[in-house]
Amino acid sequence: MVTLAVFIIAILAISLIYTLLKYQALRKVVYSKVTKPDKSKDPNLILQNINAYFLLIDRNFIVRDTNYYSLNGLPAPEDGTMQRVGDLLHCRNAVAAGECGKHEQCKLCSVRTFITKAFRDKANFKKLTASMKLLSEDEKSVIPCDVSVSGAYLNVDGEDFMVLTVYDVTELRNVQRLLAIEKEHSISADKLKSAFIANMSHEVRTPLNAIVGFSGLMVSASSEEERKIYADIITENNERLLRLVNDIFDLSQIEAGAVGFQYSEFDANDLLRELEGIFRMKLNGQSPVELVCEAQLQPIMMYSEQQRIIQVLTNLLHNAMKFTESGEIRFGCHMEGAEKVYFFVSDTGIGIPKEEQDKIFSRFIKLDREVQGTGLGLTLSQTIIKHLGGDLGLDSEVNKGSTFSFTLPLVIQQEMIR
Repeated sequence: MVTLAVFIIAILAISLIYTLLKYQALRKVVYSKVTKPDKSKDPNLILQNINAYFLLIDRNFIVRDTNYYSLNGLPAPEDGTMQRVGDLLHCRNAVAAGECGKHEQCKLCSVRTFITKAFRDKANFKKLTASMKLLSEDEKSVIPCDVSVSGAYLNVDGEDFMVLTVYDVTELRNVQRLLAIEKEHSISADKLKSAFIANMSHEVRTPLNAIVGFSGLMVSASSEEERKIYADIITENNERLLRLVNDIFDLSQIEAGAVGFQYSEFDANDLLRELEGIFRMKLNGQSPVELVCEAQLQPIMMYSEQQRIIQVLTNLLHNAMKFTESGEIRFGCHMEGAEKVYFFVSDTGIGIPKEEQDKIFSRFIKLDREVQGTGLGLTLSQTIIKHLGGDLGLDSEVNKGSTFSFTLPLVIQQEMIR
C-alpha cells in the first residue's frame, strides 16, 4: 500500500510540474503578443502618409510636436530644439525678421490673428484659407502657396495648446482660378457675340432700307436732279454695305488664319496720292474739314502689301471723317531711319478718353453706337499691321483730336511672309 501511495504522489507531482511549465510557456506567448508593437497602429507611420501638416503649438506659437519632419523625410532635431510656426515652415517674413512674429507684416497675418483669437476664446476654427510666401530650403527662391488651416484648442494639465492642421491647397486654388477665368472669358465672348449680332442686324438693315427705299423713289422721280440725289444716296449706302461685308469676310479669314497677302514693290507716295483723290471726292469740297496729304517729293520704295496698307489707311480716314466736324484731317508718311516707314492719320475731331483707348482695338467694340460702323475696322487694321511687322498706335486727347500711326519695314522679310 505504501508503495502504491508513493507512486500516485509521484504521478501527481509530475503532472503538476508539467502543468506549471505549460502555463509559463503559454504566458510568454500571450505576453509577447500583447506587448509586441503593432506598426500598423504607429502614429508616426500614419502621419507620414497624410498630405497635411499637424502642429501642436503653445500660446507662444512654439511647435511642441509635428509630423513636418517625417512628412518631408527630414531628420528631427536631435537636441529637441523647438521652433515657432513661421520658422519651421520657412515663412519669408520670419526669415527676413530673424524670428517668427517679429516682422511688421506679422500683425497683418490672418493665420496668426485667428490662432491668437482661438487661444483667447479657448475655441476652435476651421478651414481658414490664406496665402503664404515660403522660402525654399536654400532660402534663395520664394514659393507662393495657398493653405487651408484648422485649429483645435486643447487644455492639458492647465496649459493651453492648439493642434493646427495645415493643408496645401495651392494646386486646387490654381485650378479654381483657371476655371473662373475661363468662365469669365466664356461669358464675355457670349456677350460680345450677342452684341455683334445685334449690331450687324442694325448695320445691315440700315443701308438696305435706304437702298430699297430710294430705288423706288428714283423710279418715280419727276426730274433728273431729283434722280441724281437719290442715286447718290443709293451709291453711298452701297459703299457702306460693301465695307460691312468686306469687314465680316476679312474677320472670318483672320479667324481661319487664312488672310490673303500679295506682296509687291511700290512707292508709298503714290499710295497716299491715290487715297487723297478718293477722299477729296467724298468731302465734295463743301465740308468744313480740310484734307491735307503729306506725300514726300522723294520716292519711298517699299516691298510690302500695298492693298492691305490702303485698307488700313482707308479705315483710319473713314473714322477721322466720322468724328471730325471741323478743322483738318492730315495723313502722310516719311522715312524713320534707313529701314522703316512711318504712316499716320491725324484729325481735329472729338478725341478718345484715356480709359477707352485700349478698348477700341477689340473686336465688336463701338464707343458710340449711334455712329455708323461695325466695330471691326480697327481690329482688322491692327491685325494687318501686326502681320506686316508693325503695330498700330494711338495718341488722342478729348476735344483736341486723335492720331493713329504705324511703322512698317521698308522691305518685308521672307520669314515674315511665311
